[in-house]
Amino acid sequence: MTPFAKITTTLGIALLAGCSGKVANYENISLNAKRDAAIADESAARTIQHAQSKLELGHTEKLKFYAPRHLELATEQLIEAQEMHTSGDPDGKVKTVAMTSIKTLEAGLETKQNILKLLKPTLDHRNVLLDIRADEFFPTDFAGLEQSLRELIDLMEDNQTVEVTKKQKLLLARMHQVEVNTIEYIQLQPVKDHLQRVDNKGGSDVAPISWETAQKALKQAQALIDKTPRAKGAIAKATVAATRAAQHAEVITDLSNEILNASSDEAEGIALRMERWLYRISVALKHDDIRHQPLADQAAEYAGAVEAVMRKQ
Repeated sequence: MTPFAKITTTLGIALLAGCSGKVANYENISLNAKRDAAIADESAARTIQHAQSKLELGHTEKLKFYAPRHLELATEQLIEAQEMHTSGDPDGKVKTVAMTSIKTLEAGLETKQNILKLLKPTLDHRNVLLDIRADEFFPTDFAGLEQSLRELIDLMEDNQTVEVTKKQKLLLARMHQVEVNTIEYIQLQPVKDHLQRVDNKGGSDVAPISWETAQKALKQAQALIDKTPRAKGAIAKATVAATRAAQHAEVITDLSNEILNASSDEAEGIALRMERWLYRISVALKHDDIRHQPLADQAAEYAGAVEAVMRKQ
């Protein structure tokens, strides 16, 4: 596609959206363009070529994102200059319009630099959100943030820096919440799903202590993420703790349900199974058979035997 074809396509899109609005200091841009065009020792065709190169630079510098109104307006001006040149208008008039395109793009590039400075916290936070795929996990919330950012950029194109500074604080708070929501979803949604399964088994009723312990571990992890969503090491540890607490709650819930649902004939089987669990330790330790003792006493005996073995090692 030729440069002219590219520009024509861009203009077609711009016209569909309606004429672009003026940008900050447009009067000065126009005056400077008229002055430089008058003193430029080059043909109208050459000035148009310079404007084409500047427009390509504008696309490379992503002015569609950082200064869309500047880019749109400059595109329209370049197309106008090309049409005037084709129609045989005087070089002076053509050069002025083409130079206005150049000056508008230069103003857009300057706007981008101002945005990179003033909106650096927002742009940095945006990159963090993209890195953690907030746009995938919370597309609606992320789209709202993007719209607010576009509004700030629009204000920057009008040089409304005071208003931008005020609104940026509000936007950063919203971005923090989306970051928190995303990290919590990634880290803790499996834990929440696990606890939901435990609750469906009646865990909060039949194993209330284990259930509350798991809930507490989950809340601690949530509080940590809310305060410091980028503390990866601490969050990983809290997630492991919450995961294990949920797993423990399920183990106790399952055993509690089995006991509660057992008939008189099944109760002894459950007790004997627990006894066998301890007896396996006895066999591994080559310990005397002490199954005649209460289970708590057996556990204490085996614990002492294990500690003795560890001391020898």
